[in-house]
Amino acid sequence: MKQKIHISILSIKLLASAALFGVLMFAVNSFMSYKEFKKQVEGLYGDVTRQLAQTANSYVSTERIFYWLTEGSDGFWDSANQRLNELTETADLAFIYLTVVSPDYKSRTYIFDAVSSLVASEPYSLGYVESLEKKDPLYIENLRKIITEGEPMSFFSYKKGGGHVTTSVPVKDFTGSVVAVMNVVKPMHEVQAYKEKYLRSMILAALFLTVFFVLLYSMAIMLGIVRPLLLIIEETSHFAEHHGELTGLLKKIRSRDELGVLAKSVEKMSVDMNKYIADLTHATAEKERIGAELNVATKIQAEMLPRVFPPYKNHPEIELYASMTPAKEVGGDFYDFFMIDDDHFAVAVADVSGKGVPAALFMVVAKTLLKEAAFRYKTPAEIFAHVNNILCENNESGLFVTCWMAILEISSGKLTFANAGHTSPLIYRDKKIDFLKTSPDLMLAAMEGMPYENHEITLSSCDRLLLYTDGVTEATNSGNQLYGEERLLKRLSMEKPEVLAPKEVVDFVRADIDAFVGEAPQFDDITMLEMLYKAKSE
Repeated sequence: MKQKIHISILSIKLLASAALFGVLMFAVNSFMSYKEFKKQVEGLYGDVTRQLAQTANSYVSTERIFYWLTEGSDGFWDSANQRLNELTETADLAFIYLTVVSPDYKSRTYIFDAVSSLVASEPYSLGYVESLEKKDPLYIENLRKIITEGEPMSFFSYKKGGGHVTTSVPVKDFTGSVVAVMNVVKPMHEVQAYKEKYLRSMILAALFLTVFFVLLYSMAIMLGIVRPLLLIIEETSHFAEHHGELTGLLKKIRSRDELGVLAKSVEKMSVDMNKYIADLTHATAEKERIGAELNVATKIQAEMLPRVFPPYKNHPEIELYASMTPAKEVGGDFYDFFMIDDDHFAVAVADVSGKGVPAALFMVVAKTLLKEAAFRYKTPAEIFAHVNNILCENNESGLFVTCWMAILEISSGKLTFANAGHTSPLIYRDKKIDFLKTSPDLMLAAMEGMPYENHEITLSSCDRLLLYTDGVTEATNSGNQLYGEERLLKRLSMEKPEVLAPKEVVDFVRADIDAFVGEAPQFDDITMLEMLYKAKSE
């Protein structure tokens, strides 16, 4: 019942996250669409009012502006004023006014002020001086730019009824100097109607797409995640209550994703567990058969690890050798390497906590998940984050895995690696050997949702790595002394590893450990992997 409640809560969380994402997508799309709509409207009104301002400029004789200021109106002024008023009415403008701005930008003098008959305002007379000292500083700065830079500018003001646009155009004399500013003010009453119509259609379309997406995504979650999880939990519960027997529900899960891998792992675990229980029950009467059955288990585990060296004849850039010696008949250490594609090679060494069969079973699941995830995710950190979350599910035994994993880009030598609580490998480069130390992240299966960090180095030709588990450095002699990292580094430095093949390096370290330990028993699995990189130019 607790498991079903857990899955129900998970379903609610997944559906809620889909709904939240849909709402956010709806809000973002609505905002961006409205912003684009506003930009287009402003561009349209700006272009129209600039053309009208240029038309108004053509009605005015620039050379007579200062004559009108000093001598007053004449026939030319009357004609220009009449045409400006006609333009105001026919073009549905609110105002057209021409002003001369004082050099200190504290006042301006009106030459023309054409006011629409629909506006409840009287026009300013020729020569009227208006103070600019109470104007907004930004307004004065924009006015200064119009006069000094000689470029037109448009200003938009929005109100409940729609707002208006003011376009100011510099008026130049025959020398190219700006002597006045022509201003055109056009109401934008129709914008409100356009905006309401646009918003209604846009909101309806966005709402439909959002609801459709949320429903589609929710259905995918229910069918692709929640249903398989329910089947796996129901089957594992039956597995626990009926001594490892399965009902066959997992065969309904046909996907090849992580859930499919997990279902196959449970099926395989059922087969292996039933076989182990049957073998162990039968072997209690015959002590000799216990060793035989465990030898079979050792062989099976050994066969699960890659054993062909060199591994890839078509990739001479990689020379590699590895070995794993369990402390008991079966162990929790493992190594793995494989080609992700023709230019990317993955390598990993890991250590499961505990010993014996529990660690070996956990090792099978961890190894399978790591390899499957490597074909779906691009970096070791992403692989670790994904596998960690799966291993944390129903990990009642409290087992965890330390792992060091890297992906090598063969063509460039770029090595991207991550460390989940594992020992630091040794790197040999530039005729020097040292530990490739980084701050390790938390081991896998310890806590769900943990982040992992990628690190990068670039290998040169003949650079090499020695990966190992803590069974190497924590090997103990009869005097309770540890083999240790210092001895490992010192012994390899004295041996000049650049002249040895990967197998010779592994054999040398193992021989040195055996010599150090002597007759003391082996308490931990000992796993090593030596990799030599050769650039393609080699």
